[in-house]
Amino acid sequence: MLKLLMKLIILISAVAGGRLVYDKALDLPPFVLRRLEVTGNSGMSENSLLRVTGLEIGKSIYKQNLSYALSRIMKQPGVIGCTIERGVFSIIEVDINMAEPALLVNSDELNALSREGIVLPLQAGLPVLPIVSGMKVAGVKRYERLKDPDIAYALETYDALMAASSDLSARLSEINFGRDGVMRLYFSPAGTRILIDKSDIKNCIRRLAVLADSGMISDTTMLDLRFGPVTVASVTNAKVP
Repeated sequence: MLKLLMKLIILISAVAGGRLVYDKALDLPPFVLRRLEVTGNSGMSENSLLRVTGLEIGKSIYKQNLSYALSRIMKQPGVIGCTIERGVFSIIEVDINMAEPALLVNSDELNALSREGIVLPLQAGLPVLPIVSGMKVAGVKRYERLKDPDIAYALETYDALMAASSDLSARLSEINFGRDGVMRLYFSPAGTRILIDKSDIKNCIRRLAVLADSGMISDTTMLDLRFGPVTVASVTNAKVP
């Protein structure tokens, strides 16, 4: 019995000693955090990330709480994705993905709207983007996420236009969703209005690009593309194949 007890004591001591050695090894200079390697489109500085995450320069990278740091970053306005990993020796790699403007929306004031439906503040140097109207966005605050399904239709339309015609996508000024369920596109400079079917966006845009190439759009105030291969033009009241 005594021999068994002694063996147990020796085993516990060995484990405790090994743990102590391991713990001390983690504090060796090669594992001490020297810097954060920040990637992504956030533009956040190392100092601001240190304040937000609780990560500490001079502390072992293996004794930093990366789960807490990740949760803190994900709570920052506009962040839609983030990864944090221990790099080689004294580096922690932080990759942050921020929501980016894709459209414009007027929620009491003009704001940008991301592909995720997040309302973003306008920034200097923002390219000209079409505004989405007709959605219920009054009173929505910045960095709130809109759940209106029409956002997906607006994005699909804009993407289809960019793929079909760089000229049309550059001239698109407004995507409007009326109470009648019709989607209307407005183009500068003449304010040309195009009615399209939400259930057949890509085909409507393809036909619109063909009509634009033919020169018809510039002389037309309204085109209705909701009737399959038939296009109704308000100027002539004629049906054009």
